[in-house]
Amino acid sequence: MMGKPVTVPFQNSQPLPSLPTTDEIRACTNVLWETRASKIVAVNDDDIVVKYGGCVDVWEGQALVYLERHVPEVPAPRLYAIYYDSKKLFLIMQRPSLAPSEKDDIIAKLRLIFDAMRKAECPWPNFFGGLDGGGLPHYLFYSQHGDEKFLGPFSGEPALVAGLVVTQTTRLAFTEKKYLARVLQGHRPTLTHGDVQQKNIMVVENTSRPNNQGGRSFDVVLVDWENSGWFPDFWECCCASHPFIFQWDEDWSWQVQEFVQVWPAEMAIMYLIDRDLGHC
Repeated sequence: MMGKPVTVPFQNSQPLPSLPTTDEIRACTNVLWETRASKIVAVNDDDIVVKYGGCVDVWEGQALVYLERHVPEVPAPRLYAIYYDSKKLFLIMQRPSLAPSEKDDIIAKLRLIFDAMRKAECPWPNFFGGLDGGGLPHYLFYSQHGDEKFLGPFSGEPALVAGLVVTQTTRLAFTEKKYLARVLQGHRPTLTHGDVQQKNIMVVENTSRPNNQGGRSFDVVLVDWENSGWFPDFWECCCASHPFIFQWDEDWSWQVQEFVQVWPAEMAIMYLIDRDLGHC
């Protein structure tokens, strides 16, 4: 079945939310993706996503209209409007959201993943380092000698803390150095992803089965393992809450606690270290 292409400019005839103006779109700082020729931004409290630029293809909008009209069972965002401005094409679209049961399904999958990682046994006793047996791949352990290497591996927590202090010698306040070893103790080497952010969690709908509450079910895959290694067990929590402090007005801050254990004292000291580095 062939669909008749819509004429540009186009606005969906179905009930629409309040659409942003072109000036509001251009001024939006919530950038989801950007290249030299296109940009994707989330506006209106993240309910609307806009893709625009000189290389955005009108056929992407035509495809969304076709799916909505002829194959509505395919999960694709609704196209609200499409138009040109200053030779740039603007696609104003629905930003798909997840029902609570669907979020629960994803969190349950993440819990299984991280439970498996927590149970993994380090092949070397009391070892803190990369999965290749080398240094710890994190900027807090970046060598200060200009050799573009990471410090480590470390044998035991005292050596780990000493390595952390060495890299921050000129930055850490005396009180922070004094209490660092007291707070960061009693932690075992744990298989750690090292950058558990939403952007590194791939979620793909599994159409072969619904979740336990009848909603959509998803397969979950973690990507971007460049910062992984055998870190102390509190490290994952700190990375997931980067910059080492949760934003309590965001849904992610509450959801992440369902699959990663929270270490408040350790997070506080790591926040101070990161702040001194200028990342917070």
